[in-house]
Formats: sequence, C-alpha cells, structure tokens
Amino acid sequence: MRIRVSRPVALLLLLVFPALIVPALAAPRDDVKSGSARCDGIADDRAWLDCYYGAAQPMRARLGLPPAPNSQQALVPPPQPGSQGAPPSQGAPPPLGAPRPAAAFQLGNTDRSGQPGFFGRLFTHTNVKAEPPARMASYSFDKAGYFTVTLANGEVWKQNALDAVRATWRNPPGSYVATIEPGSKMDVNGHETYQVERIR
Repeated sequence: MRIRVSRPVALLLLLVFPALIVPALAAPRDDVKSGSARCDGIADDRAWLDCYYGAAQPMRARLGLPPAPNSQQALVPPPQPGSQGAPPSQGAPPPLGAPRPAAAFQLGNTDRSGQPGFFGRLFTHTNVKAEPPARMASYSFDKAGYFTVTLANGEVWKQNALDAVRATWRNPPGSYVATIEPGSKMDVNGHETYQVERIR
C-alpha cells in the first residue's frame, strides 16, 4: 500500500522538520558558549583554562566523549538569574554570563586593550607547559586532610576537595619539591600527583 503525500504537505514537512532539529543541535553549543563566557571572570590563566575545558561538558556529553574532570566542571560559574534578559544599560558592566558586546569580543590575536582576543587566548593556552619546580616554604592540612601549600616562589595552592588522594607529608617543607603541571595538577618529588587550585 502506497501513501501519497500532496506537494504542499511535502513542502511543509521539508520546512518544519529542519526547524525541529536545529534547536536541538544548537542547545549544547549555546550552553558551551554561555559557560565559557562566565569563565572570563577568572583572573588566573590556569584556572580560566580549566574552566574553559569544563564549560565544554555539554558538547562532550552530546558527542559521547569522556566527561571533563569534576575539578574543571566545578570551576564554571553558574548562570546568574536574569542574565538572559534585556541588555545592560549603557556604561554598566554586563552581568556575569551575559553575551559580550561585539566590540569587546574580538576574534583576532588581541582586543582593543592589548589583551589576547578569543583566538589569541585559545592558541596561547593550547600548549601549556609545566611550571619550573619550586620547593615548599610551608604546608598545612585542614580537618578533612586536604593541604594548602605555599611555595618558595610565593604561590599558594590548595588541594581540590574532589581529589581522592591524601598527602601524608611529615618532613620539613623544604624537603618537598612541587611542580605545577597542566590541568592544575601538583607533582611532589616526582612521584605524588594531586589536583590543586591556586588561591594566591
């Protein structure tokens, strides 16, 4: 039995069917763009990069890729209420998560302030190298067993609360050498690795 479809109905189906698919495809992209825009409030470059990777989680889930680490996803600030409303008034800074004005969102290597633009930041951070090793100046543990480390170069790093590994240091701080690696990881003495976030 053959079903005959009139020409007007066939044209209507051709117009309506793509319209139903496009929003489904656009939703993860919109979520990624919105999340990555909220990462712009993070001053530390390494934390910004981890946040940027965490913001891509909706698309990773759609494509069936392994999820971004929880430490990266946790860095993405949640959307602010009312951020999808009317654009902010002239002269006021846009609310966190709101689309950035075209003039401020430059696609070149630098924007008007001389800071890296979108592609400049993207390519600058694609080849992140480990920082030079530094001896610990001090370390302490909180009640849950997570550490806070001050390095000899003045940086202060705190262990991520999602890290399941616990440090058992007992020696003087100067006997430990820490290397901050890509992905906000701290390698200690070349054989212990912890998830960390910089606090100063």
